[in-house]
Amino acid sequence: MNRPDVQLATPWHFPTPTVVALDSGLNVWHFHLPGQHVATFEVVLGTQLTHEPRSKEGVANVALHAIDEGTIAHPDGAIGELLEAQGATLHGATRHRYSTFGGQAPSRRLPEVLPLFAEVLTQPAYAERDVAHHVEAQIASYESRMASPGAANRIALRAALYDPGHRDARPTSGDPETIAAITAADAVAWHRQHYSPAGATLVIAGAVTLDEVLDGIAGWQVTAAVSDGLRPTSPLQEPKVVVVDHPDAVQATLTLATRTVTRHDPRWPALRVAGHAVAGAFASRLNLELRERLGYTYGIRGGFTPGVDEGQFSVGGSVRTEVAGDAVARLLDGLALEEPFSDQEVDDARQFLVGIAPLANETSADIVAQGSALAGAGIGPGYLDDHFNVLQRVTTEEATEAFRQVVDPAQLTIAVTGAAAELVPALERLGLQPEVV
Repeated sequence: MNRPDVQLATPWHFPTPTVVALDSGLNVWHFHLPGQHVATFEVVLGTQLTHEPRSKEGVANVALHAIDEGTIAHPDGAIGELLEAQGATLHGATRHRYSTFGGQAPSRRLPEVLPLFAEVLTQPAYAERDVAHHVEAQIASYESRMASPGAANRIALRAALYDPGHRDARPTSGDPETIAAITAADAVAWHRQHYSPAGATLVIAGAVTLDEVLDGIAGWQVTAAVSDGLRPTSPLQEPKVVVVDHPDAVQATLTLATRTVTRHDPRWPALRVAGHAVAGAFASRLNLELRERLGYTYGIRGGFTPGVDEGQFSVGGSVRTEVAGDAVARLLDGLALEEPFSDQEVDDARQFLVGIAPLANETSADIVAQGSALAGAGIGPGYLDDHFNVLQRVTTEEATEAFRQVVDPAQLTIAVTGAAAELVPALERLGLQPEVV
């Protein structure tokens, strides 16, 4: 029996927004989606964490999470009740280079929701008890993450990849000592300095007109100082091997990573294809080797992720402790890419990345998430169509060459979490010099 040749039915394009620059300095990306009855909106703020005081790192995160507890006009949770009555929910996230704050609501309710959202943006009350509650919540969240091998591994990896003295080396939320020092006055000061429409971008998608959007957000005018430009990231560090000691762990969590180029590099489409072929799919090289052939793990995953001024390549998973050393050795061997990619590997990766795009950009939330990521990186909304056009033409030779140029196994930083008493000797037998952290 012949297998059917499945092709994409029609070419896919990322929606084209109407882009408007307001006098306040706010840029609006309006994705008009008739029939999309749930609207999503998100403001992208260039709030770089390098501006945080060293002794109060995490203030950006606390200020973001406490912003909707009450406003000057509607304190003590009243603003939340008004938003809830309109069917609206709010959410936000803090990153090292930018933050996002937005929400979802029925499209037909946006004319009532957006003025309330503008009120939250411009006049948060930051009551002392509310800020204290979020300080406690962030400390508890940090301690919970450190108890998780996966989260502890990610924190240790970041600390090893970046200069210890640079903000990039530490979690966005801060640590318990710095979080505990944050007061309501600190949250007010951070908001006053960084929550300005000047340089920000509002990304909004749904069955809502541009006039409704502009009328709803008109209340957000310049009320804050504008931060300076993008601050430099941490200098590149020498590769390290770190072990996070979790003596009672029943398995080892490992990640191999390096800092790389990002979307601005012409090799980026080829790198995405290569990353998917080597570690991004169930049938990727490394997953087939460590899961299917050897049975070391339930799965090895990885690939290239973009950032604002640089990207990152990482690969990892959880393996049985007794085979952790051999797993690291096999990952290093596989990432050397001595055997170039085959045409089939590249074709499968390319077809998946192109084919999944319509499903990954289906809802208003999907579209806003993509738009926010591009706006946060200083890239226009037309980038994705150009990217996928190039992605479809990536050759086997281009994917192989780009990967070999960017990923050097000798320059990978390795983080392993688990029973250090067993892991350290196993890593030393590979000629590595692990440091227990």
